[in-house]
Amino acid sequence: VADEMQTLVDEFSLAQGRTACGWFRGWADARKGEPLEGHRRIRKAYEENIQFGMRSGASEVLGYAAEALLLAGDRDAAQAQLEEALQVANELGERVYLPQLWLLDAAVARAGGRTDAGGTSARRAVDEARAQEAPWLELLALVDLCEHHVASAEDRQALEALIDRLPEARDTEPVRRARSLFKTA
Repeated sequence: VADEMQTLVDEFSLAQGRTACGWFRGWADARKGEPLEGHRRIRKAYEENIQFGMRSGASEVLGYAAEALLLAGDRDAAQAQLEEALQVANELGERVYLPQLWLLDAAVARAGGRTDAGGTSARRAVDEARAQEAPWLELLALVDLCEHHVASAEDRQALEALIDRLPEARDTEPVRRARSLFKTA
């Protein structure tokens, strides 16, 4: 998909598309085992986008950069990058990616042995997803909460209800993880 996107961007000389290709390729690199190279690409594309005067979606891109740093095992840098992402989200009023940023915050906290802080962030992700009426994001947040933190019976019931409400997601990895939680409960 990244190659197809790059072809379209090149063919039609889409400058903003070039930066998007850069951060998506960086995100893919990070997830495929090259997190530092991925982070470098993401930040480079982010900076180019800012030079174009484009700030919309910046919190999401910075979230990708924080994830890459976490995958590289650099919790402190990931936390700093995440704080930048949250600051940008606040400045721009960007809420669309907040559930994922809070889940990333939970993962950074867990990686640092701060499980209570991680639980708080996972709960914030659930609350934000609900406020946005985003069932897929709520499902992701509830899976994280139930897998890694103290979840109430209501949380587990809400997760089960979401699985039933999202039959198109039945073969996805988050739903498989959720179902495995119910087998062990």
